[in-house]
Order: sequence, then structure tokens, then C-alpha cells
Amino acid sequence: MKGLMQKILCTAAILLVIGLAAIIGSLDLDSQMLDPFIAFQVCYGILLAIFGCIQLYVAITLYNNRNNLLLELYQPVWLALFALSGSIATFGSFIFALPQYDISCALRQPLLFVCFTFMGDVLVTRTWRIGCIMGVTQSFRVEDDNDDSSDQATTFITMSRLAIMKVLSKTSSWIGFIRSCGRKKSVSNVGIRRQITFVDSVWIVFVLMIPQIILQVVNLSLPNVRWKSEEIYDGGYDNIYICESDSGPWSLIVGIVLVIMPFLISLLLNTKGDGALPDQFRELDAMISSVVSSVCILIITLPSAALVKEIVPEVYMYLMGASVLSFVLPNCFHLAWKRVCVIKSQGTSATRTKRSSSNTTALDKDSEYTFARLKQAEDAATMSKMFETMGQLKKALEVSRGILTLFKSDGEFSWETEFDSSEVNTLGPKELEVVVSTMIDSAKRWLKVLMTKPGKEEEDEAQLRSVKACNDALNMFKEAPAKKLLKDRSVVFPGYSFMISMIKMGAYNPPDSQSLEEYECELACSFVKETVFQQYHHCRALAMKADMLRKHGRYEEAVAVTEEMKLVYDPHLHSKIILNEYSSDHCADILSAAVSWLCYVDRKEEALARCDCIIEEILPVIGEREFNSLTLVLYPIFLLYKDMGRDKATEALELYKKHVIQPTEGEKRHPVVANLIIPMTIILNCRSSGGGDTYVSMKDDISYVLNDEEEKYPAWLKASSVSYFDVSICSLYAEACLCLSRMNECNKEAREALLKEGHLYLDLSDASLKTEDGNITSTLAYSHYSRILSDIKQEG
Repeated sequence: MKGLMQKILCTAAILLVIGLAAIIGSLDLDSQMLDPFIAFQVCYGILLAIFGCIQLYVAITLYNNRNNLLLELYQPVWLALFALSGSIATFGSFIFALPQYDISCALRQPLLFVCFTFMGDVLVTRTWRIGCIMGVTQSFRVEDDNDDSSDQATTFITMSRLAIMKVLSKTSSWIGFIRSCGRKKSVSNVGIRRQITFVDSVWIVFVLMIPQIILQVVNLSLPNVRWKSEEIYDGGYDNIYICESDSGPWSLIVGIVLVIMPFLISLLLNTKGDGALPDQFRELDAMISSVVSSVCILIITLPSAALVKEIVPEVYMYLMGASVLSFVLPNCFHLAWKRVCVIKSQGTSATRTKRSSSNTTALDKDSEYTFARLKQAEDAATMSKMFETMGQLKKALEVSRGILTLFKSDGEFSWETEFDSSEVNTLGPKELEVVVSTMIDSAKRWLKVLMTKPGKEEEDEAQLRSVKACNDALNMFKEAPAKKLLKDRSVVFPGYSFMISMIKMGAYNPPDSQSLEEYECELACSFVKETVFQQYHHCRALAMKADMLRKHGRYEEAVAVTEEMKLVYDPHLHSKIILNEYSSDHCADILSAAVSWLCYVDRKEEALARCDCIIEEILPVIGEREFNSLTLVLYPIFLLYKDMGRDKATEALELYKKHVIQPTEGEKRHPVVANLIIPMTIILNCRSSGGGDTYVSMKDDISYVLNDEEEKYPAWLKASSVSYFDVSICSLYAEACLCLSRMNECNKEAREALLKEGHLYLDLSDASLKTEDGNITSTLAYSHYSRILSDIKQEG
């Protein structure tokens, strides 16, 4: 299709050249009714007006749709300015038809070259801006030991691309410093990933245009350089005028070089390779198509213009105008007009791509409209991910809603409704993948909206929609006939994992007809069954099943499932893959959590052996900055070691400092990690001190736990700590109070206050560990609570 449009464009331009040449040649030079030169100017002006108005239409359409979500990341305002600049250059080409005036000769280069340079600078700036927003060059890496010439060329391109991005970012930083009159510091080490505003990009365009602007100011200011009208023939019917400069063609050559440079830079920034832009935003193919179209026309127009310059000035003028059009029109078509086509296709896509169950079956997958719908969904999904990366969750969700609307047979998709059975039955395998993955991704985004704490009403809405979207996706996948045609069912696996996480948060309750335990058991068994042929997914499914059994107090069964999982799970092979796929290595988490389960069922020797295995084999595999995973893996070990004497408590404290406390200093900690650090540090400090010897921060710790005015932890952590660690945060603070009260240097008054405070924490713990009807939510957590309560009563 691209090649066909390119051929049509080239052919049309050539036919226009031939057509106007025929009109000019057919004029009656002896007729006094119409001046032939005026007739040429009229024809020439009409053609330029047509093309110029088309570009104006493109610019106006893009600007009017600047808030369109599918266009926003393409920066439609800049594309509108790009098309507007091409329109100005097109209208300005009429200046070739006025060679008898000095001012028209003087303004040719400044008008056209400034417009051309602006177009190139816009392409550079758009690419730089989206690259900065997405941080695409952070993946840059050079292999030093590769001597292959093609790889060296690729490395050179990558290094050049990275260098240009950094120079532009540094330039933007200095511009900000200058604009703020020094109040805003210029960062010496400017990273690639930055939030670039439209104003920032305007200044970059201005800076890139400075060389061309200076050159054209010189052309206009210096008489010896300025182009002037020269009369070269005085006799016969007409006087012939051409534009000449006393300095020769040098200013013209420099101007052309300055025009070409930004387009070459833009081509470089859009090349493929390490650190390249996402395919959705790379415009290399469009630029190459524009170059090919321009070259095809320029090969005809420029040599022809040189031949007839002093013989048939009208033809020369027209050919030069055609040369200008050959530059602006292909660029406008490939880079701007195609975005307008996206807008136009949106208005009709729903009606064009909808299909009803009456005339389409689940096996009808090869039709053109199905392909178009999937392609549109794929493009929109890329946009949605980009918005999410930028932190614009609401826009990402709106784009996702548009994707789901494509697959509705009637009306728009709503988060409050769901796909009916007839719509599910008509989905093909690929369409089912798209719909299910979009709904699961949307569920995760709604959860992120919830985490931003937008307000009580919006939080409730986000939680409801998050759970519903994921649950609907799982039900749809279960019922869809096209499921049987899928060889790879991994698209639904993240949905199972996400759903169990929401249940752990207390965000979902099954229908009245089904108990929570039954629902979780069904969910876990389905996950295990679906993943049986995909190893690392199967590990995650087994981890989920063990966690479900643990939650309902079936610890022996849960330990048995972890033993089964150990036969499959290889931390060196699977840990990073599971972490990338599911945000955390749940297999490592569950193997560690089983330490507490083994202790509870009086298998302490196995628990200690499991601790050694985790420290020696699993801990080294987890990344140093995976703070959440490190915390989840280490906490069960800490809870065991703290009660095994001074040496083990000291070992636990060192592990805690090395892997949790020190790496997260100055970092934005996860709320669970941050709130558990203080009580656990106090407990380990006390237990590692041996016979109650004081430690450095003991007095500060006592003051902290006795300070009732300071909130120690958010209310939601009472339930979350039990869900994730089988221990109540309140019980940990009560244990911290107990440990501090046993220290040698703790006076009687402080000791009594600490024990009293411990009782208050235990009251809160008791309330959080029981449901409204008095049932215990976690046997392990309640066991820990009971032990601390017994110890505090003995001390009191």
C-alpha cells in the first residue's frame, strides 16, 4: 500500500509538470487578450493554493484533535506546525513567479530554507521528546569483545544516537537554567529519561534553527550576498529576469546543508537497534518513503530547470516550484496526513469492525475487517502502555476502554458491564488474547489508581473496577470456545496471580453461593491445571496453591505443595523470569514463608534447613534493588532466628541491615517494608544484645514506642501484615515493647509504661486477628499473638 501511494504521488507530480507545460506552450503569444506571463502566474498560483490549502487542512485537523488519546503521544501540535510550515513554503513558492522584483529574489532563501529547516528541527525535537519521556536509551549497551564489522556499525549508530539525545537534553537543561536567571540549577549529569514539556521542545527547535536564521539574516543584510533580480534579455516580446548573487552560490549551498542536517539527524534517531524508539513511534520508514518520493521528482525537475532557466523562464519557475512541492508534500503525506487518517478511521472503526453473531462464526478469522481491528487494538495497546509508563493512568485506562469497545457488538464498553455470552462466543483466538490481556492490564492500572489514594469515593470505584475487570477476564477465558484453539494460554496467567493478590488485600468476596475458601481453591486449581506444560508459570501456580492452603490453616498440605514446587523450581533459571512476569518471585516468597509453617507443625529441623537453603541458593539470585522481594524472603527467617539465641539473632540483624535497611536508605520504600523496619530492628537489637546489655539507640527506641502522638503505621497494615507475613504488625510492636522492658538499663517506670503499651498493642492485634463473628483469620499470627500476650502477663 505504501509503495502504491508513493508511485501515485510521484506520477501525479510529473503529470502536473507536464500539464502546466502544455498549458504554457499552448498560449497564443500574439494575442493581446491575455498576457501569457499573467496566465502562467494564475495557473501556477492555483496549483500552489490547492496544495497549500490541503496542508493547511491537515494542520488544522491535527490541532483540533490535539487531545485525542491515540494521537497525543505523536505530539499532534508539533505535527500541525510541521504541516503549517510546509503550507507556508508551498504558498511561498509563488515567489519564483516574481523574478523581476529584488525583494522576491532576496526572500526566496530565507522564506523557504527557514521553513524547511523548521520542518527538520520539528522531526528531531519530536523524536528527542518521546525518547526522553520513555527513557528508551537506558537499555543502551556496548559489547567490547565483538569485532564483527556490522556489529561495530550498529554500535556506532547506537552511540551516535545516545550522544545526540544527551546533547539535546543537556541543551534543554542549560536553557532552563538561563530562563530562570540561574535560580534553576543546571544538572551536570543529565539523564535520558526526563519529562519534557512543550515549552522545552519549543526552545530546542529555536536553538536548532539558530544557524539557519543567522545565515539568512546575513543573506538579507549584506548587499554583496543578497540575491537580486537581473535582467538578462532585453528585446523581443518579453524581458527575462533571473535571481543572482554577487557572492556566487556559496550561501545557497550552506543553506541547503543546514536544511539537510536536521533531517539526517532525525533519520539517525529513528533507526533500529539498541536504545531505539518503540516501533510505534519510529518514523524511519515514513522518512525514507518521503526521501524516495522527493528524489524521484528532483531528478526530473532540477536538471530540467537548469536547462531552461534562461530560455523559458516560466517553465523554470514552475519546475522550481515543483521541486519545493516534492520536498514538502511527501513529508506532509507520510508524517502528518497519516495521523489524520487515524483520526478519520476512529469515527468509522466501530461500525466497520463490528460483527454480529448472526453472520460470523468463531472460526472466521481471515477477513480484512478482523485484521484491521486487531491492528488497531495493537496500536492502541502500545499507546496505553506508553501512557502508563508516563504515569497518566486515567488516559491509559481510557485507551484500554477504547480497545475493548472494538470487540463489543453493540455500543461502547463500560467498566460496570461485561461482555455477554454471544460476544464471547464470536471471539477468535487472537481476539480473545487481546480482550483478556487488556482487561487484566486494566485491572492492574485500576489498582495503581487505588494506590495513589485519590479520595474515598474514587478509591472505592478503583477497587471495584480492578477486581471486576480481572474476574471478568478469567470468566471470559474460561467460557470462550476459542480457548481450545490457543496453544499458549499464558495470556491469562497474570490474571490468576493478580486475583489472589486482591483477595489477600481483602478487596474481593465471592458471591453468597460460594465460600471464599471454595473460590480460592477453584482459582488455584485452575491456575495449576492451565500451567502444567509451562514450567515457570507452573511454579508460580503451585506457589499460589500453597499460599491458599496456608491461608485456611492447612499447613501440612501447604508444605507438601512447596516440596512439589522445589522439584520444579530452579532459582537461577526461574527467579528473574517470574519476577519480570509477576512483579515478585512468589516461589521464593512461599518457600521462605514455609519456614514458619514448618515451625508451626513442629518440624523445626526442616525449617532451619530451609533457611540455609534460602540464604545460600535463593538470596544471591534476587537483585540488590528488589527490596520487596528481599523483605518477603527474609522476614520468616528473622521471625525464626530472633527466638534462637544471641548468635542467630545477631546473624538475622546483619542480614536485615545488609539486604533491607541499608539498601533502602534514601530510597522510596514500599509502605509494608518501611513500616516493618522499626519494630523488627528493635526486636533484633534487643535479642542480639544477649543478657539485656544496652545498645546505641535503645533510649530513642523507648521514646518512640511510648510516643502515642506519632502514628506508627497505617490502619490497612494490620490486615496486610497478616496476609503477607502471618504476623500482626500490632503483635510485633507489642513484642518490641516486651523486649525493651527486659533490657538491663530500662528503669521501673519505663518498664511499666512499655508493658502497658504492649497490652494496648495486643488489644489492637486481637481485634485485627478475628472476624466480626469471632473466627480467627490466621492461626500462625494468632499463635504469635498468644505467646507475646502470655509473656507480657508473666512480666506484669
